[in-house]
Amino acid sequence: MSFDIRPLSDALGAEVIGLDLSEPLDDETFAKVHRAHLDHHVLVFRDQTLPPQAQIEFSKRFGPLDFHPADDAVLDGFPEILIVSTKRENGKYIGLPDAGPMWHSDLAYKKKTALGTMLYAVEIPDDGGNTGFANMHAAYEALPAALRNAVEDKRGVFLAGRTNAKRSFKRPLNQAQKDRTPPAAHPIVRTHPETGRKSIFANPQHTIAIEGMDEAESDRILSDLFEHCARPEFAYHHKWRVGDLTFWDNRSVLHIADHSRLDDPTYIRHLHRTTIEGDAPF
Repeated sequence: MSFDIRPLSDALGAEVIGLDLSEPLDDETFAKVHRAHLDHHVLVFRDQTLPPQAQIEFSKRFGPLDFHPADDAVLDGFPEILIVSTKRENGKYIGLPDAGPMWHSDLAYKKKTALGTMLYAVEIPDDGGNTGFANMHAAYEALPAALRNAVEDKRGVFLAGRTNAKRSFKRPLNQAQKDRTPPAAHPIVRTHPETGRKSIFANPQHTIAIEGMDEAESDRILSDLFEHCARPEFAYHHKWRVGDLTFWDNRSVLHIADHSRLDDPTYIRHLHRTTIEGDAPF
């Protein structure tokens, strides 16, 4: 199968043009998509008509699937698909309405962190709901020397944002879900297992401390690090259209959702998410 790659920004991201993901990809085509994902960190496939099972099968080409702790916010009949949605039934959200309000990497609080995430747009508002992506390879390479020295050999303590009391969510985890998601520690500077490149692996939604450091110093360093990672030159902001599938590398990318219209009752943002299991950062 032939397809084209169009870069979306100088920082990261590319659109894949000419592929229908509802049909299986041959091995040669898949290898090219895999390479493009490593090169651009975020891939966008426009105008897809993607049934749930097709999204699951495409995701599985990259590895076994992982599961969000909110196991009561999944698509009926497809537990691999997390619902990211502002829709309600009987007054309750059917999925996670406020997923990703801060810069973060998905499932960074697990012992085995996520390789990548695929998010498919089913319903999209006319305005709002964009997703920002930031290149953590570029952020690492641009670290000031003092900040690099402060984090180079340190480990961060990670906790699910919906467990972390510093942030309230419209749909928090219940106690059983929290109990199944204890804190984890990972290197703040990690090495990509496929490319060997270093990147910053810490984020304001899930990283709550630096291991072995007093709270005041930890908070100061993390604040400086998060401010650095959010610099606009590292980022691409994606404006969604119905039928978009985005696929990003959680090992090298942070992302954030625009929830500025979340309290508007006319605002409908409804997406299907699959997450591919990765490995323990090193």
